Amino acid sequence: METDWVERITAVTGWEALNLDLPWGEIEEALGTSLPGDYKKLAGVFGKGEFSEFLRMLSVDRTRQFDLLHIWKGYLDGSPQGDGPDPAFKPYRIYRPGRPGLIPWAFGEMECDYFWLASAEEDPASWPILTQGDPYPWRQVSMSTSEFVYRVLADPEFEPFSIARLFPEPDFFPMD
Repeated sequence: METDWVERITAVTGWEALNLDLPWGEIEEALGTSLPGDYKKLAGVFGKGEFSEFLRMLSVDRTRQFDLLHIWKGYLDGSPQGDGPDPAFKPYRIYRPGRPGLIPWAFGEMECDYFWLASAEEDPASWPILTQGDPYPWRQVSMSTSEFVYRVLADPEFEPFSIARLFPEPDFFPMD
């Protein structure tokens, strides 16, 4: 039986699932690709907000503060049009429809950014997670978004990403 990481996050945070019906079709059309299914489930269960005063997950947000599409478009507007790496994200570039690249899905409290290395040609469930922080180098992790979030919150051995020792009782704070 496959682990339901979203369910594990809900249990460890004591969160009551919201079961939001979010407009993923519109977002995915604008991106030119689907998003990982477990991420969409996670966003539907939790909505927009912050895990353990550390990890701010992007979702669908009318205020645009935590809106995945708005944040991605902001990065895209500031990125170069050519084929080379984006100086701000070297050696990577921001995702553009038809070209692989980074799609942001969360921010960390310690100036850390979380992205998928996305490609419309690949199954979104296979997209690796890339993280970068100041002064931390790029790191790549191959696991689902929800497993990554769970391990950040609850697995003290998940170094260097875990906050489990700092916040032994994970929680979620909704941002309305």
